[in-house]
This record gives sequence, C-alpha cells and structure tokens, in this order.
Amino acid sequence: MVMNVADMISSKIVLRLGANAQLDEVASLPERLRGRLTALRGKLGSVFLVPETGDLWCRLSSGVTTQVWPPTVKRVDARTFPLNARQTPTPSPDALELFPQMFVESRDGYVGKLEGLVLDAATGTATGLLIRIRRDLADVIVSPEDPLAELVEVQGQRLLISHEWAKSPETVRHALGVAHHLKLDATAPQVASGLHLRDDADLQHDVYAIIAQNPALATYISALRVTVHDGAVRVSGVALSPRLRASMEQDIWHVPGVLAVRTFGA
Repeated sequence: MVMNVADMISSKIVLRLGANAQLDEVASLPERLRGRLTALRGKLGSVFLVPETGDLWCRLSSGVTTQVWPPTVKRVDARTFPLNARQTPTPSPDALELFPQMFVESRDGYVGKLEGLVLDAATGTATGLLIRIRRDLADVIVSPEDPLAELVEVQGQRLLISHEWAKSPETVRHALGVAHHLKLDATAPQVASGLHLRDDADLQHDVYAIIAQNPALATYISALRVTVHDGAVRVSGVALSPRLRASMEQDIWHVPGVLAVRTFGA
C-alpha cells in the first residue's frame, strides 16, 4: 500500500549508504521527479550534504542500462538529484560528498564509520549522521583520561549525531585502493552523547507492549501485525476507526527510538 503525504509528515527515514533506497517515500521531492518510481529507487552510492542546512542530493545507481564492450565491463546508470524543490538540480559548491563506510574522525581521533543519514521525510533535509562506533577501544585507550574513553559504553552501537559537525571529507589513496575519511568538528565525548538507534527487534517488542496496555485496543491486539525496519514502525492487519488509529499512533510515538509510524488497514 502506498503511503500518503499525511503519513509522512512526522516520519524520518534512514538512508543507508551503499544500500538500496526508495526515495519515493520522501514527501518533499520536486514535482518533476514524482511518478518516476524507477528513477527514485536504486543503490545509494553517495550523498552530497550541506552541513549548515541539512540539504541533500542523492546519487542513485540502477545497474546496467546498455551493452558495452568488452562484455566484462559494466556500465552503471547513476543519477544525482535534490530532495526538495528549494534546492538546485545539482549539488551546491559547499556540499560535502559522503560515501559508504567512511572513516569518521573526531577532534580526538578515529571514532567509527559512517553508515548513513537520517532524513526528515517532510522537508527532505538531514536530521543527523548515522555512525557505527568502533569496537576496538580497549586496545587503543591508554588511560581513563583519554577522551576516547567516553565511547567505551557505546562501542559497537549506532549513534545519530549532528550533521552540522561534518566538516572536511578526504580521500586517501593507497596500494589496496582508496579510503574515504570524514572529519568532525566535535570531540569524542560529544559524539558519545549522540542518540542511540535501537535494534528493530527491541523496538518491535516495546511497540507490542505499549499497544497491549491500551484497553481500547484489547480486542484487536491478536489481529495487529507490527514490523519495524530502521526505526520505522508499520502496523497492519485490521482496519481501525480513525479515533483508535490516532490513539494507537500516539502510543507508539512514546516508544524511545521510533523514527516513523505508518498504520494500514487489513
């Protein structure tokens, strides 16, 4: 079932770099792009971000489009486009290009890798950078006073940090290829204070639990189906009255870590 604009207003979408993306769920897309579902779906190779405003341009690839020679060479159709009508068709000069699995460095040193961004579906702008904190901190921290020690409690976790901290990307070439680095204008303790994005299974458990606490939904609980993907909650299985649907959505928004709520009938 296609989500309407009203369903998107409070929604946030996780854009995973290097993964398949479906940008037709972004309500702010320029009108000229609407209806071109094929063009709005594909592998997200990189994004261009203006840190101060959160403006984004996405670079999507959809695979081979024409035969080339030799046959072992693949020609990839890649398209770059803005996520709202206010932006220029091509990335502005001050936009930073972000790549999958970029090494993220704070003022205090290497803190993890970039997994993606979180996007406000209504405005088409970034609300934060999604990074995976490094897991080897015990091997590099030499004393409790080391600023990186602040990251020990969140090592291995996904954190949402301010996109405004993104400053200077750098490409380093070496014998095995290239590595992309992103420097942050932030300390390790600031990074450690980012929002923890919970696992989908934990969110699903808590969503079921909070729905079960609502007496008005007691007769429907066995028919409701809850799925969670990257913090986006979808509830389906039975048609509810507008009042019950609104009540259930309000309850779900109280679960920490929920980024979007979408409810559908049977």
